Amino acid sequence: MTEFKRLIENGYTIRQTADIYGVTVDTLYYYERHGLVVPKRNPVNGYRLYGPEDFARLNVIRAMRSLDFDLDQIGRYLENRSFRSTVGIIDEEITRIDRQAEYLSSVKRGLLESLQKYTWAMTAVSHPSTEIRREPVRHCALVSDELVKYEDIPYAFARYTADHHEKLQVLNTLNCYRVDTSRTFKGCFLAKAILLYCHDPSFKGDYDLPAGDYACFTFSGSFSRCKEIYDRMVGDLSRMGYEEAGDPLEFCLIGEYESDDFDEYVSRIEIPVRPKKGLEENGNHQAGKPRAGLADHAGSDRP
Repeated sequence: MTEFKRLIENGYTIRQTADIYGVTVDTLYYYERHGLVVPKRNPVNGYRLYGPEDFARLNVIRAMRSLDFDLDQIGRYLENRSFRSTVGIIDEEITRIDRQAEYLSSVKRGLLESLQKYTWAMTAVSHPSTEIRREPVRHCALVSDELVKYEDIPYAFARYTADHHEKLQVLNTLNCYRVDTSRTFKGCFLAKAILLYCHDPSFKGDYDLPAGDYACFTFSGSFSRCKEIYDRMVGDLSRMGYEEAGDPLEFCLIGEYESDDFDEYVSRIEIPVRPKKGLEENGNHQAGKPRAGLADHAGSDRP
């Protein structure tokens, strides 16, 4: 008796059917519970026997699963199969693929921007110095505006992303902290506010970093170096003819998400600044030197 004739006359057991389709017996049980494929029973022993109609439905299920249709969609289709419903479900799949392609395209853009961010970070850290940059308004997402210790920050991010996952462009964001420089904890400044900054101009967020001049310093190593770098920047500002005009910001360019090695971390401190009183009237902002070069940083495409 040929295999095909045996299928027609006797049917296949659930184990044999599972082997043919490369699925588990539990999967076929699941299909049966949900009415997708309900085989006949052997009248002698009650064993399930899968016949040609069952295989036809299983073929449809396998084809639709390969196209990523969920079982609810497949069930509705099997209950009402017609040429019209076939065309309709194909249209649905095309729409879904278009949406998925758009999403994957955005993911790719995020990955490329991440690589750009890392390249910029490694370039900037190779020339550590305090520089004055003019920044536009930058949109952020406010994660927390409570005073938070460094070790509690991961919990704050976990809570926020759980509530705002669909709104975040995670691949395009940088962790950012507005810090309290009056005290430290394990060498790190405490965070007055935890932010996620996104360079994508389409991102609006709910917290804006104001436009203005910022003293910037990019450095490598642990966050515990922040106080050391901050103190160095304060000295540089005095010599450059600037003074602080607000709370400093810490940006994490390369951190715990990219590496377990503190030596590979890259951070940037930004301090809002203004010319010292008395220098504005003279039009000199850098200890008697003109503000040459500041305009070159405006609208920078760096992260």
